[in-house]
Amino acid sequence: EDLKGMKLRVSNDPIMNGMVEGLNASPTVVSFGELYSALQTGVVDGAEQPVANYKSNAFQEVAPNLILDGHTLGAIQVIITDEAWDKLTEEQQNILVEAGKYASEFNRKISEEAEKKVLDELKEEGINIVEVDDITPWQDACKDIISSSTADSAELYQKILDMQ
Repeated sequence: EDLKGMKLRVSNDPIMNGMVEGLNASPTVVSFGELYSALQTGVVDGAEQPVANYKSNAFQEVAPNLILDGHTLGAIQVIITDEAWDKLTEEQQNILVEAGKYASEFNRKISEEAEKKVLDELKEEGINIVEVDDITPWQDACKDIISSSTADSAELYQKILDMQ
């Protein structure tokens, strides 16, 4: 309800459009390269960005309010073709899998540390940082798009939710 009528920047993504519409806001397609000026001139009222992007692109200069709602889960993948994978020995495959697990944990740790550092800097700059404790109303508002976009992989979606 608080976002009713606000113009929120989206890429041309039907899922994000549906989420923004579920929140009673207006999805507005703006390229990332135009986002700063779009915020500055009122073409959009807000956007969703990782904290590091918010700071590194100086969005706090034109949008000094940051809402931490945890609505996304970042993932970085290591990908390899079947042909390349099949050329590896079982031992090499196991080494890659274990290295991936280690890298995942290491990346999570340094990402959390980096985000905390950036948030501390933003607080020192006087940026209004709002931490959303209960995202249930937001989830309820977006339940239709969540259901339709996860219908083909509902079991996987539930596993991801259970990991949090």
